[in-house]
Amino acid sequence: MDLALYHAWIHCKGGGEKVLLKLLENSEHDITVYCNRYVPEDTYDGFEDHDVRELGGVPILGEVFRGATFTLAAALTKLPMDEYDGLVVSTGGVAEVINYRNSSKPVIGFCHTPLRPVHDGKIYRHKIENSGFLKRNLYRLATRVYEAVERPAWKRFDHVMFNSETTRERATEDHLIHLDETSVLHPGADTSDNSGNRYDEYFFYPSRFAYYKRQDLALDAWELFLEENPDTDFNLVIAGGVNEDKKPYFEEIRERASGIENVEVRSNVPGEDWEDLYRNCRGTLFCAINEDWGITPIESGSYEKPIISVNEGGPTESVLPGETGFLVDDAEEMAEKMQKLAEDKQMAQEMGKRGKQEASLYTWGKFIDGFDEKISELV
Repeated sequence: MDLALYHAWIHCKGGGEKVLLKLLENSEHDITVYCNRYVPEDTYDGFEDHDVRELGGVPILGEVFRGATFTLAAALTKLPMDEYDGLVVSTGGVAEVINYRNSSKPVIGFCHTPLRPVHDGKIYRHKIENSGFLKRNLYRLATRVYEAVERPAWKRFDHVMFNSETTRERATEDHLIHLDETSVLHPGADTSDNSGNRYDEYFFYPSRFAYYKRQDLALDAWELFLEENPDTDFNLVIAGGVNEDKKPYFEEIRERASGIENVEVRSNVPGEDWEDLYRNCRGTLFCAINEDWGITPIESGSYEKPIISVNEGGPTESVLPGETGFLVDDAEEMAEKMQKLAEDKQMAQEMGKRGKQEASLYTWGKFIDGFDEKISELV
């Protein structure tokens, strides 16, 4: 089938972009991607081999302004739907507004999450609690306006696939869509050839730099670990991509880390080095606020590494506590689990082997097959 796929912006190396690229590379359907912002040099190289069409080149400036401009751009966009059998809307918020002018053919959503600042209580509270009076009230107003715009757009979906139960609950509990019109399709990870591993003396937190990824929590836990182990040979490596708008946060983390022993902060790590960081660590960390799904726990298991994750969001669906890793509630617990893995290499190895088994349940092949079957069924 010939599908149009709308994804509001492609400008970084995130989970949504990885899912989109895997669909382009492997789906049995012919997919043309439309977006309002495409920055090929800042995202995965593979997009250049596919039909990606930028509509208007909307600038990415700030969070509230970005949301407003991309919502408006999506609402005004008319795609040439007569050329396609159906429309797939890949959304993490905002993109679903494309439905207003483009629902003449079946419309299927793949939802990475409903817009988190509106539908994720933890993100919403973080925004309110960390903003001044004017910004806080502007934010409240913006969320109400956005909800008034998005709700009719959601009603135009024929079906929505969610990447996790966590994101589906956000949408159904806020009455964006009825449960009967949804399904869950977990994205996978590259799990086939991640062998030849060591268990060296460092922990690895792999994630894009952003406040909601909470690299600061990893540093909190590490400082507590150092208090109990002042002469340790272990290190903490925090690495990930840095978008232009997230550079201030990255600089904050790097400056703070410079005053803490045994911490290395790296940005935009090349692929082979990234794999080596995974392959040779003692274990991985995951600290993101209420993560939508989280590919990191799956990737960690594929490298036979135990993961220490916060006990919230998508990782609660994929991490088996005490078997493939640990789920923790705060920095103190995270430091305690690092202590366990630092002292007991055999535990790390055994958890890693169990994690490898669990990771095999979440392959890209299974994800693509599930996507293609659902599209064939609906379109």
